Amino acid sequence: MLLLTLSVWTGSTHAMVVVKRDFPELVARANQIVIGTVTAITEGDDATGSPSTFVTFSDLSVLKGDVGSELTLRFAGGGSGRYAVRIPDLPTFVVGERALLFVAGNGRDICPLVGVWQGRFRVRYDADLGLEVVDGHDGRPVRGVQRGEVQLAEPGTGGGGAAPLTLDAFRQLIADQLAAPQPSARSVP
Repeated sequence: MLLLTLSVWTGSTHAMVVVKRDFPELVARANQIVIGTVTAITEGDDATGSPSTFVTFSDLSVLKGDVGSELTLRFAGGGSGRYAVRIPDLPTFVVGERALLFVAGNGRDICPLVGVWQGRFRVRYDADLGLEVVDGHDGRPVRGVQRGEVQLAEPGTGGGGAAPLTLDAFRQLIADQLAAPQPSARSVP
């Protein structure tokens, strides 16, 4: 099997160039905002013949948009039987994980999440709190939203400091933003 890696060359590293999105942008740009559990991951060609990875979410809670009982997202890249294409920096998932997703451009864009990894939050059970909490894409606990920016625990702190944001509190922040949209800090007057 031939393995191709697509990336943007930036000096001596490979990285995808992604526009930073703040919380108001995540909410406004999303066609759907959902919480769900990964129940299947398959790779193959999409309708155009391009290698793709299809991630199916079930047990959905829909916060914005219209979604059925399942949601399958198409990410560019994957194994097609003929060859595999891997795109650095695209989010990857594992069956059984829970996630809160800001979805836009599904089936059209390379990544169906607003701001690529910025539109993916991990949901986990915190035994100390006895509640579900929200982590960023990189596993750092979400602490809250201040001045439109999602606040994450500092790297290397082991999540120490303020308690992680509960899923219910994050849901409320989304509901508040949907009800009374605050402008993005990046908006140009």
